[in-house]
Amino acid sequence: MTATAPLSPLAQPKGPDVGLIAGIIGIAVLALASFGVILVLGGAIGNPLVVATSGVMALVPLSFVIWAVLAIDRWEPEPRIAMWFAALWGGVAAVLLTLALNTWVLEPIVTPFLQSQEQYEFYATVVQAPITEELWKSIPVVIMFLFFRRTFDGPVDGVVFAALSAAGFAFTENILYFGTSLAESGDGSFIFFLRGIMSPLTHAIFTAVGIGLALGLAARLRSRWWILLAFPAGWLVSALLHALWNSASWWVPGGTVGFFVYYLVVQVPLCVLAAALVWLLLRQEIRITRARLHDYGRAGWFTAEEVERLSTGDGRASLLAWARKRGLRRTMRDYIITATRLANSRQRALVGRDRSRSSMADEATLLARLVQHRRGMASAVMGQPVAMAVGAPVAAPTARVQRFGDLDAAWPPRR
Repeated sequence: MTATAPLSPLAQPKGPDVGLIAGIIGIAVLALASFGVILVLGGAIGNPLVVATSGVMALVPLSFVIWAVLAIDRWEPEPRIAMWFAALWGGVAAVLLTLALNTWVLEPIVTPFLQSQEQYEFYATVVQAPITEELWKSIPVVIMFLFFRRTFDGPVDGVVFAALSAAGFAFTENILYFGTSLAESGDGSFIFFLRGIMSPLTHAIFTAVGIGLALGLAARLRSRWWILLAFPAGWLVSALLHALWNSASWWVPGGTVGFFVYYLVVQVPLCVLAAALVWLLLRQEIRITRARLHDYGRAGWFTAEEVERLSTGDGRASLLAWARKRGLRRTMRDYIITATRLANSRQRALVGRDRSRSSMADEATLLARLVQHRRGMASAVMGQPVAMAVGAPVAAPTARVQRFGDLDAAWPPRR
C-alpha cells in the first residue's frame, strides 16, 4: 500500500538564528535576575554602578561555562527552556535558598558551639557552604530526573543540567565577590583572575561530577527509587570536591605561591579528569545512537550509510554541509536531532525504563517527524513532491507508522 499525499517543495526560512537569539535573551534574563538578587542583598556593594561593573566581569567566566556546556550538549540538545530554567534556578533561587538555610537554620544551631572567629570561618567555608550550595544547585537535576525522564536520558544530560545550575550560581556569587572587592579596595583584578580566569569551571565541575553524574547514571535504570541512593552519593561527592577547593587556604602552606602550586597539582588534574570523563560519556552516547539506529536500518528506515552519517560527528558535519548548500541546514539539523531522540527512545524501551503505550506513541511521532523532514528535503532538492510507502517498521515496541520509500539519489549524499 502506498501513500501518495504530496508535500510541496520545502522553502527554508532565511532569518536570524533562533538559538542565538534565545541564548542572548537567556543570558540577559539571568544577568538581570542576578543583579536583582545582589541589589536586594545589599551588603558591602550597595552601589548599582559597582554591581553593573562586577556583572560585566562575571559574564566572562559565565560565557566560557555556557560555551563548554553547549559543546557537551551538541550530540542531543536538551530543550532550551529546561536549560535556562537550570541556569536561572542556580543564579537566583539556589543563592537565596542557600542564604536562607545558612542564616535562619544552620548558623543559629551551630554558632553557639564555635569558640572563635577562625572556627566560624572554617565552618562557614569548608563545611556549611559546600553542603548547602551543592544541595540547592542540585534541584534542577532532581526535577529532570523525577518528572522529565523522556528528556533526561543519562549521565551527559545530568552533567549538562548540573553544570548550568552551577554556572548560574557562580555568576551571582562572582558578582558579589567582584563587587565587594571593587567597593572595598577599588581593584577587583586579583579576585577576577582567581575566579574568572583560573577557575571558571570549579562550581560546574563540583555539581556535575557529583550530583549530575550520579542522577544521570541512575536515570538509565528502570526505577525512580534509585534516587534514594544516587542523590546522597552524588551530593557527598559534590560537597567533598567543593570542600577540597574551599579548604586550600587552611591546609596548603606557602601563602599565595603555595596555593598556585596546589592549583596546578590538584585542581588542574581534576579538571582534566572531569573533561576525560565527559568525553567517555559522549562516546558512549554515540555508540548507543549507532546501535539503535542500526535497529531501524535493518527494518528499512535508514540505509547503512545514513546510520553511519547520523551516528558520527564527521558524518553529521557532511550532512549539514550538504544541506547548507541547498538552504536546508535547519531542517537537516532537526532531522539529526529527531533521529538521535528516536535512538534514545528505543534505548529506554529496551532497558525497560519505558514500556507504556505513550512510549509507542512517542516513537510513532518521532518516526513520522523523520518522514516529514526527509520527504521535505527530498522534495526541495528534486523540485517535485515525494511519496512515501506505508509499512511495518522496526520490531516491538513500536506502532504501525509510515516507512521511508525510495528517494532520489540526490539525498542522502553519497561518498
